[in-house]
Amino acid sequence: MFEFVNSDNNLFVDAALQIFNGLFSYIIDHLNKFKNDLLGIFRKTLTHTSLDIRLAALQAVSNYLQTVEQTDTKQFIDLIPDMVNVIVMANEQDDEVVLQDAWIEFNEIAEIEPKFFQSRFKSIFDSTISIVTKSDFANAQIRQQPIEFFVTVIERIPSIVKKNHDLLKDMIEIVFKLMIDIDSDIDDSWLKPKEGFRDNDDGEDGEDNVNFGKGCIDKIISAVGDEICLPLLSVIVNNTMANEDDWRFKHAGLMAFS
Repeated sequence: MFEFVNSDNNLFVDAALQIFNGLFSYIIDHLNKFKNDLLGIFRKTLTHTSLDIRLAALQAVSNYLQTVEQTDTKQFIDLIPDMVNVIVMANEQDDEVVLQDAWIEFNEIAEIEPKFFQSRFKSIFDSTISIVTKSDFANAQIRQQPIEFFVTVIERIPSIVKKNHDLLKDMIEIVFKLMIDIDSDIDDSWLKPKEGFRDNDDGEDGEDNVNFGKGCIDKIISAVGDEICLPLLSVIVNNTMANEDDWRFKHAGLMAFS
């Protein structure tokens, strides 16, 4: 397998990563004896010329991190910039399939090992937050994935933003930008809601973004605390609702407090 990873044939490299992925659940204690070798394999494949190989490497790293004990993950924190670059590269190449799959891995790691990202959280935020403001995705829900990741980590390690109010403010503001970026034209379904309509029903992308954003604001407040969040939120909502030219700003502000 180690020879396959060094192969010039992408099929061999991908096969080796898939094999490693399958073995982690069964012989992780044995493989942990070769941490330096694994680290070298991950570093090599995460920087491969093929984006597909990079994604396969990210999936292997994700599986490994979710399988081992937390103490075994520390050696692999230096891989985070290369892991983030899979997202950055997919976004630059407009490869939405890889981009979505990469965010799935980040979110799964955040669920199991959020502390893995703690020391690099701000750099991940800065490197990927532009995805939320990008409005031409075929799959609009990709824009929610970075926020889902950030909120998941914050829920589990609220000290990340409790100690950095500027970062918390930026986080809340990016949620508002997503909530505001909905269709500016009001159609009949808004003016005359169908019978049985409820705010939390699944709807169009714009409605999904508003409801998703509301949920994120609630989770952030619950994790970080009213005393820190509400003063910041009050300023952001007031600034948002001060916009007299676009009804979507007032709508987002009202929904955030609803």
